[in-house]
Amino acid sequence: MTLITADTHYLIVGLGATGLSCVRYLHAQGKLCAVIDSRPSPPGLDALRAEFPDVEVTLGGFDARVMAQADVLVMSPGVPLSTPEVQAALANGAHLSSDIELFCKAHQGRTVLITGSNAKSTVTSWLADVARRARVSYVVGGNLGQPALSLLEQPAELAILELSSFQLELVGPLRADVATVLNVSEDHLDRYSSFAAYQQTKQRIYFGCRHAVFNRDDALTSPLLPTGVQQTSFGLSEPDLNQFGMIVRDGEAWLACGRDAWLKAAEVALPGRHNRGNALAVIALATAIGLDREAIVASVRDFKGLLHRCEPVGSIDGVLYVNDSKGTNVGATLAAVDGLGSDQPGRLILLLGGQGKGADFSSLREPVATLCKSSWVFGQDQVQIAKALAGEVHCVETLEQALAGASAQAMAGDTVLLSPACASFDQFTDFQHRGDVFRSWVEARQ
Repeated sequence: MTLITADTHYLIVGLGATGLSCVRYLHAQGKLCAVIDSRPSPPGLDALRAEFPDVEVTLGGFDARVMAQADVLVMSPGVPLSTPEVQAALANGAHLSSDIELFCKAHQGRTVLITGSNAKSTVTSWLADVARRARVSYVVGGNLGQPALSLLEQPAELAILELSSFQLELVGPLRADVATVLNVSEDHLDRYSSFAAYQQTKQRIYFGCRHAVFNRDDALTSPLLPTGVQQTSFGLSEPDLNQFGMIVRDGEAWLACGRDAWLKAAEVALPGRHNRGNALAVIALATAIGLDREAIVASVRDFKGLLHRCEPVGSIDGVLYVNDSKGTNVGATLAAVDGLGSDQPGRLILLLGGQGKGADFSSLREPVATLCKSSWVFGQDQVQIAKALAGEVHCVETLEQALAGASAQAMAGDTVLLSPACASFDQFTDFQHRGDVFRSWVEARQ
């Protein structure tokens, strides 16, 4: 391992918002740093040159000679560790770091780290809402919102970070006060050698944590930690003492800690069974970090959720339209179909498709056949997806065609759900663009 000294040379690998935040932080610390990016004109380049004209920048490729001169590679999560020039630099003795690792070393308050294949942005934002209601000074960011190092500009008692698997590849023990893996399902298999490798990367969030919170309904989230590390579980089943789950009192379902009923399930602001699970995750995390119970319950009752995540966007002739464009993998779509399919008065009509990222769609077959009136599949991998489904399946080219077909079929009480199970880049700029197209289509017909 490289010895970090005053003369240590840091190379930021990949610019963009995260890379620029790394330059700002390291420069403020008086560190020697440079930037390299494979793109000829990466985002943030103009700001970098305006603020730091003396910082050396190498563009248009990963020059092995430049990388060999670095003591520490501060990696962007968008650059795979398997990149040959990165591997050569590491073999030459360079130390690996990231903005997340630098943040966790510098932050003086408590830290909650959140990952999962799905719902991590919802749970992260929901926990931030609890902190706000509890009058605790907090910052929130990482994979969601601001880059982590930018958060150091605002001193806070509590940092709440959402982390992706790409970010977790780049860290050692982060020593979080509380850490969680919410769920694990197939995703990013175009980047990882196997599903097991992806799952093991998610588990890195627990390394060195003081309190692990996991989903007992998903064995892949269960932490493998030394004896003595505090652990709390959440899930939709009846909980043991000091764990969080669902109980029945006088014929009604309640969210509870052990036998202590906190609030009725019907009071959870966000719709769907899956959001009751998300609410339990928030309650478990907030309790683990010591937030006030009254603030927790108020947030669970009132939090309105995030755009593009099971977001009701309007009704047409009694048909509800729900935008879950952030459902970019099979696990997210399974959660949305299961969560909404059992709660709505009519049937679901599912819209899905796009770039499949090498995923196996067969796990959608049974729940879609059971809970959906029909499926409308669009985009690049529509044929592969349609073959994996059962029941009434229609293949079309575009989201607009899928919406037209679904709306013609839907009856009052039904729900048209956009939950693509795929990346959006075949036809859209990103998942937000895809969700905005869905919303605009609905709003134009109301």
